[in-house]
Amino acid sequence: MWVDFEWYEEHYLLGRQPKVPPADFSYWERQARYTINRKKVDIVTAPDCLKECTCEVAEYLYDQSEANKPGAIKSFSNDGYSETYVDRIKTAKEQFTDIREIIVRHLSDTALHNDFVYSGV
Repeated sequence: MWVDFEWYEEHYLLGRQPKVPPADFSYWERQARYTINRKKVDIVTAPDCLKECTCEVAEYLYDQSEANKPGAIKSFSNDGYSETYVDRIKTAKEQFTDIREIIVRHLSDTALHNDFVYSGV
């Protein structure tokens, strides 16, 4: 595990509400880690930039999972009651591109650049 829920809450969210519920965070963190680390780079202690990347990818994967549920709500308003439903689910290629952009944004100017940005992700 590169990131635990406490780190996610304290260092990544900085007071915002978590997208990923505490009970589900370990699962989505692992999915993010596997998605980022396709070359199976041995990381003993993840630096903050990699932890932040993992958190953002975990949230992205969680959001995509939620969007795939039937009747998923994209937005909601309370005062005049309004709901907008997800009208289109992203393709695997679009998700791949989105995740790659997240990885590049977090790791492109770091020593981890070659390990992860050019790892086939």
